[in-house]
Amino acid sequence: MGFSLKGIGKKIAEGFSRIRREGKPQAEPAETIHTPKLSDEAAELLERLCRELGPRPAASPGSRNAARCIAGIFSSFTDDVTLTSGRIIPGLGRWMAISRIAAAAAVAFLMMIGLPLPAVGIAALFLFSFSAELMRKHNPLRCLFPTDDAANVHAVIEPEGQVERTVVFSCHHDTAPVSARGKGKAALLLSLPSSLAGFAILSLLSVAELTADILSGGFPGIGLPSFPVAAIAMLSAVMCIVPAAREAFGRRGYTCGAGDDLSGVAAVSVLGRYFARRRREGHGLASTRLVFVSFDGEECGAQGSALWFRDNSHILIDPVVLNIDGLYDADDLAFLSQDGNGLVRLSPELAARCSMMASGMGYTIPVGRIGFLGGETDAAAAACSGIASTTVTAMAPGTETAAHTEEDTPDKVSPEAFSRVLSVAIKLAEDSDRKEEHHEAERLLENGRKYRLSRY
Repeated sequence: MGFSLKGIGKKIAEGFSRIRREGKPQAEPAETIHTPKLSDEAAELLERLCRELGPRPAASPGSRNAARCIAGIFSSFTDDVTLTSGRIIPGLGRWMAISRIAAAAAVAFLMMIGLPLPAVGIAALFLFSFSAELMRKHNPLRCLFPTDDAANVHAVIEPEGQVERTVVFSCHHDTAPVSARGKGKAALLLSLPSSLAGFAILSLLSVAELTADILSGGFPGIGLPSFPVAAIAMLSAVMCIVPAAREAFGRRGYTCGAGDDLSGVAAVSVLGRYFARRRREGHGLASTRLVFVSFDGEECGAQGSALWFRDNSHILIDPVVLNIDGLYDADDLAFLSQDGNGLVRLSPELAARCSMMASGMGYTIPVGRIGFLGGETDAAAAACSGIASTTVTAMAPGTETAAHTEEDTPDKVSPEAFSRVLSVAIKLAEDSDRKEEHHEAERLLENGRKYRLSRY
């Protein structure tokens, strides 16, 4: 092997050039944030949490223990950690299903004995309570359901100067019941929409029978319905009751919840460590308060987050919320602009802004929506409190994930999903602190996909 003086001289010149470059501050690309170490840290934390925490039904000893564990993690990067509690209905979905069974059975029975008026009254009461639950998170039946203590935990990192705005990174630590999944027509017939359709048919039939009695002069007497009416009433009652019974009594324990949503807990915790480290190094945010919060009760109507936003409005100055829920396949990630079973509008502007940030980093994370009866996330509670919010999630309809199954284990969570979400979250906080204005159109990058998450 020979050596050339020219080649040696070139190597020496390159070495001096590299030394000069490294001696100068290097400008990072404006839209690039590298988080491989953070994503590894999040994956390790996820593994640890899954080992230490078992299934965690909402407002249970398991979920309260998880909140204490998360408080310990939060206290590793800030002294400002708070555990709060409040009463919620842990089995709200189950109790709503039971009330649907009772209402359908009562309406069908009253129809069979020729009493359409009380049948209409019971149907109207249930439909009112169900719609009030979906749209206002309050219904007259709630007073009948048992409650228990939910535990939320949050940590705060203050800015260097006066607080002008707040960025909230949120997740949840309770787990969902294991879903009994079916395929094809069987799954459709045993679904919530099928059950509600059966109840709607039964309700309309009771109204039609009452109207017919009034017009024929038979009201308020008692008259047995015709055979076709009775047959339709029985079939629609069965159509309503069978899926509701499956929902109420067919559950087989609770999931480990690695992706849904210990992945969010790990991401939020690592974000807290990152920003605390930056602050210690003298690079803290100037005027943006950061809040890191994990909620209980997401799987039963986001009740825990509703309590938290109600009780902690005093620390939320000009806030935005990035909720992190279900980081499975990185290619399925989306920022939601619609939530709360398709009835709660999140912030399309914030969702589009986050999507554009991801695009600038070379990631494709579109804006998506939860369709009607598709479930909800804790971002819905923020939106109902008047706060600009979005959820980043990888639980897309038509995509098989481990969510709500016994297979929801750490290996189902994508390290790349961690990396992408952490990158966008960091940039969101830093851009907010620089007061950068974003004017993306409301439907920018909207591709019409709908996302199915936890029902209650």
